[in-house]
Amino acid sequence: MKRLGLLAVLVFGVLAFGQVTISFWHAMSGAHGEALTYLIQKFQEENPGIVVDLVYQGGYGALQQKLIAAVAAGQPPTIAQQYENWTTQWLDALVDLDLFVSEEVFSDILPQFSQIFDGRVVTVPFNKSILVLYYRPDLIPNPPKTWAEFEEMVAQIGKDEEKGIYGTAFRPPNPEIFLTFLAQAGGSILSEDWKEVTINNEAGLEAAEFAARLAKYALIQGAYISEAIQKGLTIGMWIDTSAGYPYNMNAAKVAGVPLAVAPVPCYKNCASMIQGTNLAIFGVNQTKAQIEAAAKLIEFLLREDNIVYWAQQTGYLPVTRTAIFGKAWQEYIAQKPERKVMTDQLLAGGFGQLLHPKYMDIRNVLITYWELLLKGQDTPKNILDALAAEIESIITE
Repeated sequence: MKRLGLLAVLVFGVLAFGQVTISFWHAMSGAHGEALTYLIQKFQEENPGIVVDLVYQGGYGALQQKLIAAVAAGQPPTIAQQYENWTTQWLDALVDLDLFVSEEVFSDILPQFSQIFDGRVVTVPFNKSILVLYYRPDLIPNPPKTWAEFEEMVAQIGKDEEKGIYGTAFRPPNPEIFLTFLAQAGGSILSEDWKEVTINNEAGLEAAEFAARLAKYALIQGAYISEAIQKGLTIGMWIDTSAGYPYNMNAAKVAGVPLAVAPVPCYKNCASMIQGTNLAIFGVNQTKAQIEAAAKLIEFLLREDNIVYWAQQTGYLPVTRTAIFGKAWQEYIAQKPERKVMTDQLLAGGFGQLLHPKYMDIRNVLITYWELLLKGQDTPKNILDALAAEIESIITE
């Protein structure tokens, strides 16, 4: 396994001597931010020699841009949230976590979250969610279990823009819904060896045509669907992340309508794409004491009691075997059927992001063509073929 040369130039402070300050950049706001702040305060109480400078950097887009600038300037934070397609952009700036985090922690992480970047372990899962189906039980007493049922029920509700009625809803900035359809049809963006673009094969076309048929009855907007619900629009059902649960339920409460959660309807399988970021430690401009302190924070955040608290407060899911199968979480979801749905969805069909080094660029074009597909700008086949050509250009640059 490749190791960072940065260890040779670290300032070898000893954690026990004096106080160590580490910076933690994140994008957690609202209830999520409050839960993270609580956990950091708890960590500092347990570790009085470590001060965590917890810095909210805005939404994910703002965090990404600030990390890009900080890495380029050689001044990144000690630890930060980051998506996989960000991580591939600055691998050389990151610490190999298996040098600092115990093997016991890594062996406890669920296989759905296992990530190897060019032979290296540089991240651990943190705020992870799964796509599920939100539905109005007053309109849909029995939620769909298959693509065919999904399509039939959406068509029955129909679309009436004047009355604000929609069978379903989609967000163009979230192509992960299409990737879920693609995986359920047995397709993929690339071949296993990453040499061939496969997104426009037969499976891809099945997924695209299914999405296009649903889109005829859908509200299409860039904003979160919870905003439309809160404004009083009627949406029969839609696919969204489990992390959106508190926001969706609050929107439904404001609108005075019922809302429930079910698994994503299945096709050839019941795949559902995992969402959310990971944690990574930067080695650039950090002392060994700071890196060790950040590793200690990671171990703290992945401790069962803290994982369960985080999941209960946010809608994210436990990321370790100990937590997800443990007594505390199992007792909790026994009383919260919607959270059991999310847990079962993760265990049954959760899959992660493509770890290709060019995935950031690939996802950008996915967003563009997903929007074209949803808005019916061309036939699904023409859209997929054009998308495949762009992806081919990206991976062969």
